[in-house]
Amino acid sequence: MRKLSILAVVLLLAACSSGGGLGDLGSIFGTPQTSSGNSNTVQATVNFVDTSNQRIDVNVNYVNNLKNSQGNQSIYYDNRTRVEYQGNSGYNVSDLERGDQISVSGSNNNGRFVADTITVTRNVRG
Repeated sequence: MRKLSILAVVLLLAACSSGGGLGDLGSIFGTPQTSSGNSNTVQATVNFVDTSNQRIDVNVNYVNNLKNSQGNQSIYYDNRTRVEYQGNSGYNVSDLERGDQISVSGSNNNGRFVADTITVTRNVRG
């Protein structure tokens, strides 16, 4: 039991050391694979959209081409990021809501995972 308590403390400290407990997908993705044409894809659930920092905090469900693919992560976006839902690309990142399930295609940009396209695969409102 003592070993489990020590392990829990170590994991908690490791999570907190990344600043608020959130990881950054840019630090997990390696070098962008632009030469092979493979984009990095993230399947996640939206936790929070921070429009002032152009950041989406998500709970990652699946990520391809990753060293680690679990837990809460941050995805960044810019003015080129497209948001699609049911074939319509006329949405803004600010339209995303907590609980929306998304598929994100993007790449590592200076240590940050930046979204090119965000596709809403399941809207929390049904």
